[in-house]
Amino acid sequence: MTATVDFAKPSDTVGRKSSKPLYVERAELILALPDQKPLAALGLHPDPLQQLATALAGVRTEAGERADIVLDLLPVRERQLVRRRRKLLAASRRRGPSAYGERLTGSLGGGGVMASMSAAWSGGKTSGGSRGERLPRMTDLRDGVGKFEPAAGPVFAVQLLLRTAAAHPQSALARMHQLLAVFATTSGENYLKPRKPRTRRAVASFDRRFTTGEFRPRRRQWMTVPELAGFLKPPTSRCNASSVVRSGGVVPPAPAHLPVYTGQPDLVPLGAVTYPDGRERIGAARVEDLLFALVLGKSGHGKTEEALVQAIALAHNGYGTWFLDPHGEAWARAKPYLAHPHIAERMWEINLAEADDDQLVVSWNPLSMEHRKKSDVQKIVRAVTEGIAAAQDWGDHAPRARTILARAAQALALLNLKAVTDGRPDRQCTVFQIRKWVVDEEWREALLPNLPASVRDYWEKTFPRVAADAVPTVTYAIDRLDTSPALQAFFGCPTSGYDVREAMDTSRVVFVCPSGSEADALVACLLIHDLHRAGLSRQDTPRDQRATFWAWIDELTALDASSKGFLAAICEQLRKYEVRLTGMTQMVLRLSAITRQALLQNRSLLATCAADHDEADFVARRWNGQVSADTITALPKYHYLMSLTLDGQPTPPFRVRGLPVEEVFAHYDNPGGIEDLDKAIDTNMRRRPVGEILADLENLDAAILAHHTRRGPGPAAYGDPTSLVD
Repeated sequence: MTATVDFAKPSDTVGRKSSKPLYVERAELILALPDQKPLAALGLHPDPLQQLATALAGVRTEAGERADIVLDLLPVRERQLVRRRRKLLAASRRRGPSAYGERLTGSLGGGGVMASMSAAWSGGKTSGGSRGERLPRMTDLRDGVGKFEPAAGPVFAVQLLLRTAAAHPQSALARMHQLLAVFATTSGENYLKPRKPRTRRAVASFDRRFTTGEFRPRRRQWMTVPELAGFLKPPTSRCNASSVVRSGGVVPPAPAHLPVYTGQPDLVPLGAVTYPDGRERIGAARVEDLLFALVLGKSGHGKTEEALVQAIALAHNGYGTWFLDPHGEAWARAKPYLAHPHIAERMWEINLAEADDDQLVVSWNPLSMEHRKKSDVQKIVRAVTEGIAAAQDWGDHAPRARTILARAAQALALLNLKAVTDGRPDRQCTVFQIRKWVVDEEWREALLPNLPASVRDYWEKTFPRVAADAVPTVTYAIDRLDTSPALQAFFGCPTSGYDVREAMDTSRVVFVCPSGSEADALVACLLIHDLHRAGLSRQDTPRDQRATFWAWIDELTALDASSKGFLAAICEQLRKYEVRLTGMTQMVLRLSAITRQALLQNRSLLATCAADHDEADFVARRWNGQVSADTITALPKYHYLMSLTLDGQPTPPFRVRGLPVEEVFAHYDNPGGIEDLDKAIDTNMRRRPVGEILADLENLDAAILAHHTRRGPGPAAYGDPTSLVD
């Protein structure tokens, strides 16, 4: 059996007929001296393949040039090798006294092997020869067999053929000289010399051997592993020629028992994975194993695409999903693949990029008390207060503003609870009434009698003594919302079409796109805090009845700066309430310490595409040196290294090729169903025109006052008894 190694410059001309005749140079390399004399053993530094790769890189394949090296190897059987050693030893004995450069004398046949054996017992002296005469060293015995000593390891018969082709004879000859120069580096005690076929018969024999692999070298030439290894190994990192295809570094193989995704509802697709049998399949994680995930790497390398593949797969399999897409690009790509009747009835969309008067939009009132009870007031207050405070980066520097905001949210939530109890959820306060409450003293005093005494005491006794400069700090966030018609429509309706707790319990498919708004951070903070609150509220549902809900947050770094610990709280607290989270970010080192630690501590999956060296080094340390930072930085676009929990145990990192949505779910692509999907979303979320919502918002302050004070709207609403209504 013959092993063949073919070195050639890749050519896009293969299989195409050239219009110009090609001139071909041929040469077979053979050992110039007897084959027991070794060639030079080439080490790894410098890489022996550097010159070869450089020579092949200069071949102009676009001009029809080729340069090929065929190295055929045939293992030499041990019996053949033993016979060869015996013949070499016999030949060395026949050469007599001058065989090793020292003259041999004595009475044992003139020296040779018997004399050497006698010297072993006499300390190197002959037994009867002249005084002072010495026999050769024992190491000279190895010189007889040369490189074929027993410790040399495997031996191969070698056939080495070179062929170059070009449109000009001098170009073909120049390429051949380059290849010959490469093999000149092997010269040691022996060297390789070229033999060119001169006759038609020799040329035909050469071409037949070159093409078919027929093993008929010009003469016997046996070589050992040290002589061949330099050309049989892969290029090292020191081989930096442009024609070398990089492997990307050493990465452990994918687990043999990694599940294969074919649409199973209990699996989450990961991407294309090469399995131990060499075939590429779509690898998957088990739903029961995947809790929290962190996906890292450069922008534009496929993090969002991978998340979309997973979200679409889970949505089609009946799971609830929540995808925070700051730019709206992911929603645009996913929409055609979700336009199906079995998903349309569960589909929700929040898109803040549209603000035309006739544009249908959904509204969300973070202070709404619909479907809630009095004990939920404190949770609502905390979510609203922490969301606004975090978005404004108050931290511990604005205690008075935080207190005022919390007290205002508490008062308005209690008023909303009363309105809902009265059967008038359309008379609830929104976040815009926070500003009205702290600024308009008459409006506030007219509503205070509807609140408990403990709440009234703060506003009647404490608030008047608070410095006036604390109020603008509170109203600043509301003023920012009030400058955007899209945000006015989203936050300005008393009743909500969006309720994330309902989305969790009924397995809704939710895409949130705050793109285009002037206060993206504030919107995202309020939504993330509400996600955390809703997850904790599932305490009232038996564990076996909690539907698994999946959340993805893109551009995690930008949102983490505003969430102030709530992303960490989701990872630490919501696992038991069947809420799963995947975060995607370009720079893990820019995450806050508390968020980074929570994600890494509780992660079931860690993945990275190409990254800067500092980021790559951070991830490589999490894998205990199983891959290097250089391997991560060299990852091609849309390729990942990934480790996950599988059957309860963490796997080593392995390679994954990211797959685009259209490749995985081509059978789901339904652009013709987008119009029906939009209509379904309008119905599902009770969307209303922007102009109608803004018109109602203009009169909402008066409507709230009228409901709670039983006075009709108008200029005299604050004190004129004639304005009383039923």
